[in-house]
Amino acid sequence: MNGAGAGRSRVAVAGVACSLLGCVVALAAGFGYRHGWWGLGVAFGRRVLGVPHVGLLPIGALLALAGVVVSLVALVTALRTRTGGAGLALLGLVGAVPPVVVFHHYRLARTVPPINDVSTDLLTPPAYVAAAANEFWKGKSLAYPAGFADSVRRGYPDLGPRVLPVPPARAFALAHQAAQGMSGWEITAVDSAAGRIEATATTRWFGFKDDIVVRVMPRGGDSATVDMRSKSRVGRSDVGANAARIRDYFAALARAAR
Repeated sequence: MNGAGAGRSRVAVAGVACSLLGCVVALAAGFGYRHGWWGLGVAFGRRVLGVPHVGLLPIGALLALAGVVVSLVALVTALRTRTGGAGLALLGLVGAVPPVVVFHHYRLARTVPPINDVSTDLLTPPAYVAAAANEFWKGKSLAYPAGFADSVRRGYPDLGPRVLPVPPARAFALAHQAAQGMSGWEITAVDSAAGRIEATATTRWFGFKDDIVVRVMPRGGDSATVDMRSKSRVGRSDVGANAARIRDYFAALARAAR
């Protein structure tokens, strides 16, 4: 391989290395937080004495993005000159994943309400009982935050109670069945007499924990109303996660009721 070809290969190697390093740093941001090695400030960044401190996730995304740019340069050069390095350059494009994920969540954060507690019943939201005894919530209020109701109405107009045209006992059994099948959920309480199911959902990457309560109430003798509330333990905004979880659960409930 001549000197120019070797140089182009080194560019491709640099792009792959930067992309992979960025991916590792971005993954480590969530892995370390999930295992208690560092807090949100290290993972996401924060302000220290008014100066922005960049966290591991944005650092990883920037490194990966730089790797993608270098890899694209190496790929275009290799294809135009018909020299080596094209395969390595293609591998470097894997670095597009972290910046795309970060941009997606940034975009979501700007388009959904900046809240972390969503309920389908905004007048009498389902109450947490088992969650209130959890060590995390001891001494903290689990009342539905004032002002969130208007944000839910404006931001998630599609969310509302679901009516099942089956007897209440059957509706509760279906609600329990659907909850058991939800990925990432751990059922923490089942009270058929009160029509209440509680669970804790854990996200895959960062391991964020959100508390869930499903309430099934009789609507006459031949139907029942199902409401759900999902509340994040950390963060002022859930980036739409709780509303998405409610939609996913109601979709699973509809499948179970067929």
